[in-house]
Amino acid sequence: MLEAFVDLFLPPRCGGCGALGALYCAGCRRRTRRLEEPTCGRCGAEVEHARASCGCKARIRSLTRLRSAAAYEGPVEKALHRFKYEGRRPLRRPLALLLAERLAVEGLAAEAVTWVPLHPARKRRRGYNQAELLGRELARLCGLPALAGLVRLRDTPPQVGLDRLRRQANVAGAFHWEGPELGRRSLVLVDDVATTGATLDACAAALKAAGAGPVIGFTVARVKL
Repeated sequence: MLEAFVDLFLPPRCGGCGALGALYCAGCRRRTRRLEEPTCGRCGAEVEHARASCGCKARIRSLTRLRSAAAYEGPVEKALHRFKYEGRRPLRRPLALLLAERLAVEGLAAEAVTWVPLHPARKRRRGYNQAELLGRELARLCGLPALAGLVRLRDTPPQVGLDRLRRQANVAGAFHWEGPELGRRSLVLVDDVATTGATLDACAAALKAAGAGPVIGFTVARVKL
């Protein structure tokens, strides 16, 4: 209700270009580059030709699949930065819509939605977990349960600047499920951006250990390696 009241008197500003009138304007939606085929069947990364191996099998072991809605560039990169670091929480709506559209295109079936957690100390500093906002909004759009319960046991350093092996080591064993019984349910695991998939895979390992069925990692954007 508060957001609706603010929107009424202060027109929203686009997270991609800054124009007034929409949270993510039609022009920025057109300039959002969706990932192009061919892509890796397991991790969803763009590859040079069909059936090409991107080398993800060695590093993605617990995720059933990893998919992203767009390339991490242009307006979506700017919108995600504003959403994550500048407190632009209403941007969860258009960003989760990108996720929902990609989910429909992929035809991915899931029974519930969960998300990558922040450590409590970092969540207190930021004020919110951007992945949780995206996950709850995606669950609402898709009519699926939103399951809270994945916790981060260590306040791991940011993954930015780390190579693949260091990313894996940084998040190994960093997550634990403390939510309801998962009962082999298939899950969509949401985050804002994927690079190597190490964080999502470490979360998936914790979910599988707690009894989850297939876990599909799903992010708004994907960094090109």
